[in-house]
Amino acid sequence: MVKLPSGRFAGVPENEYTMMSLARETGIEVPPMELVDMSDIRGLPADAGAMEGKALAVRRFDRGTRGESIHMEDFAQVFAVYPEDKYHRHSYADIASVLWAETGEAGTYEFLRRLVFSVLIGNADMHLKNWSLLYPDRRTPVLSPAYDFLSTLPYIPGDELALGFGGSRSLREITPDQVRRFADTARLPVSPLWKIVIDTTERTVAAWETLAEKDILSEKMRGLIGDQIFSVAKTVARATGK
Repeated sequence: MVKLPSGRFAGVPENEYTMMSLARETGIEVPPMELVDMSDIRGLPADAGAMEGKALAVRRFDRGTRGESIHMEDFAQVFAVYPEDKYHRHSYADIASVLWAETGEAGTYEFLRRLVFSVLIGNADMHLKNWSLLYPDRRTPVLSPAYDFLSTLPYIPGDELALGFGGSRSLREITPDQVRRFADTARLPVSPLWKIVIDTTERTVAAWETLAEKDILSEKMRGLIGDQIFSVAKTVARATGK
């Protein structure tokens, strides 16, 4: 799957490539991907083919080694919500509740890790269609590899999370009370969750500091994303007593 440059926002493929690379370095499963020159892509419509710069090529994970289809459903489908309502009617706790019932600790805790990561990078666009269940054996659902990680704050300053997270949509902080409300709503055991927040935060900060891929970002974008990561990390550290 090839994601073309945006006609509205600069550096979107580079942004997503960098955020997906950062996610991989923190231990989050992401599909293989690469940046490709627009001039190397064949078969595009004339208007798209005239675009310059880089596109992001991502290997589909809903296809098997022989090209066979692997059933996948995003959470708009799970909740029977029309695509236009992907920002409404449900919260991240609702997704976690389904994952707890269908995938147990593995999928649920990984979901929280990815949610925390999204707050850290300032990704306001993780709506219902950006989380999916995959059925590798056609019966048993697992949380799909992560996709569509993008720092949206460089484009929309002051934006908020796509869905509610423990009664908040803020991208400025993550608090123990917020995580407790998230757990209560999803009916999850609360004790492991704050540890996941701390671990994900520490991994993300460490990975960002050494991430080679961030050098492809503009200086301004790199600064904005770094400021976001360190700012949220400070709120987690304060809440932890560090």
